[in-house]
Amino acid sequence: MFLRSNLNNKTVGLKELIFRKKPLCIFLQLKDTSKEWYASNLASACNTTYVHTVKLLKELRKSELITVEPKGRMKKIKLTDKGLQLATSLSELMQKLEEEKPPQK
Repeated sequence: MFLRSNLNNKTVGLKELIFRKKPLCIFLQLKDTSKEWYASNLASACNTTYVHTVKLLKELRKSELITVEPKGRMKKIKLTDKGLQLATSLSELMQKLEEEKPPQK
């Protein structure tokens, strides 16, 4: 799957968006349904700025991986079914990569 989007005036595919450290962190945080996720607490959890988080969320929404539900002044963010499947696969991949890391010298 390769979707095109515009992030910071550059043409970026979904692969390039997801496999960077902070977007991956934001995306995988949304898998934790024990919390209600908003742009502000996602930014804090992933040590990134609010503005950067909002831009990433906009691209994830365009790709139909998340939904944004207004809740008063806040906007609650959830994974779609498609997003949950992708987050689960990415989480499993990350675990496998962590298991296969060679010992550091």
